[in-house]
Amino acid sequence: MLKKIRNIVLRGSVSLLSLGLMFYMVKGELIEALTHLKNISFVFLILAVVINFLSLLIVTFRLRMILLVQKIKLNFTRLYFLWSISLFFNLFLPSAIGGDIAKAYYIAKDSGQKFASVTSVLLDRLFGLLATISIGFFAYLLARDRINDPKIGQVIFWATGVVVIGLLFVMSRRFSKPVKSLFLKFSPHKMKDFISRIFDALDLYRNRRIDFLILYVYSLVAQAFFIFLVFALAKSIHVDLPIAVFFLFMPLIALISMIPSIGGLGVREAATVYLFKEYVTLDQAVALSLIFDLFLYGVGCACGILYAIRGGASIQEIERIEDSQLS
Repeated sequence: MLKKIRNIVLRGSVSLLSLGLMFYMVKGELIEALTHLKNISFVFLILAVVINFLSLLIVTFRLRMILLVQKIKLNFTRLYFLWSISLFFNLFLPSAIGGDIAKAYYIAKDSGQKFASVTSVLLDRLFGLLATISIGFFAYLLARDRINDPKIGQVIFWATGVVVIGLLFVMSRRFSKPVKSLFLKFSPHKMKDFISRIFDALDLYRNRRIDFLILYVYSLVAQAFFIFLVFALAKSIHVDLPIAVFFLFMPLIALISMIPSIGGLGVREAATVYLFKEYVTLDQAVALSLIFDLFLYGVGCACGILYAIRGGASIQEIERIEDSQLS
């Protein structure tokens, strides 16, 4: 219980400090930013909603394919529903991976295969991360001559390095074997079985290179849809920027939002304002962060209402699953 409280306090502190940083950056531009929301174009807003739920189709196909490798067969409609409610848990469950935990919990409940369900959801997140960093990396290569902030390149290259190591970990038995031995040697006794089973599960994917490529393409398309979604949100408040800027910055914002916080609150807004203020006025950058937040929380709340109508488990039950996930 004390550990959970410390975790929530830490995440809450990060969110509050990040929000404080953002308010310091805007320096009184908040009122001006709100005026941009008064003239919102509902055509582009509706377009963003449509893109959002179309992108869920793509990631549902991806998750279904990953599950089939683990011999888990679930109805496509059920998986689409689980992806939808994960948007609620991503924002409101006090965890950095609340949506993933909700998906893993319900897939395990439906299939009776807890470990395979957890592994599949972890791999689903890995493919999403791979696509996010890939798009950011290539966008940076194309636009690096027009970027003045060296920190952007540093973040992208570090993230790319992590992904390359992750790919070696997944795809190369020669690389993963000594890593497995190292993990087993230094891990607590109660974790050894879990780690061993993770590595065994990865073996299922090493002989499926074509499947890996298809999953990667699904992820690239889904990430591109997300970027077009934010582009449509910017258009809705009359922020006119080339689409290439969004292909560069949105992967960075997605990565920064993974910093432990309350559903990305604070770090997401601060990153949005910091990156976009070099290309638009400060009040427009703040307005973009606001419309982005309103959209995420609006969709999240709508999915939460759907979840409640369908009679889902309590948040406390999901938190108990989170506590025991690795036990």
